[in-house]
Amino acid sequence: MIRKMSMTIISASIKFAIALLVLAGLYYVGTKGYEFGVSIFSPVAMDEAPGKVIEVTFDKGTAGREAGKILEEKGLIKDSLVFFIQSKLYGYEIAEGTYELNTSMTSEEILMMIGFDEETEEKEKDE
Repeated sequence: MIRKMSMTIISASIKFAIALLVLAGLYYVGTKGYEFGVSIFSPVAMDEAPGKVIEVTFDKGTAGREAGKILEEKGLIKDSLVFFIQSKLYGYEIAEGTYELNTSMTSEEILMMIGFDEETEEKEKDE
């Protein structure tokens, strides 16, 4: 009888611990997902104005992911993956050239400066 009651208590404790771990995991994933979403749709600059001017050059055909890595290495953005996703969501491709960018610019502002809208480019080619 005592053995059966002990096994029931141990079994309930294990189930409770597993449920607690699952809830903690869901909380962690949820908060990280929320933070990632906020960083995509509410970008923050690396520095406050006036910031620091940094010159960056992109070759023809530079992809959004590669551009993001370059910008992250130069200290202009916090996360290259966020920049890449922004470029895809907003439909921008990276235009070749040399740019003077500032650390007080958000990733969205940088993207608008160094990119071109794929739809506008296609319309201009058709005309």
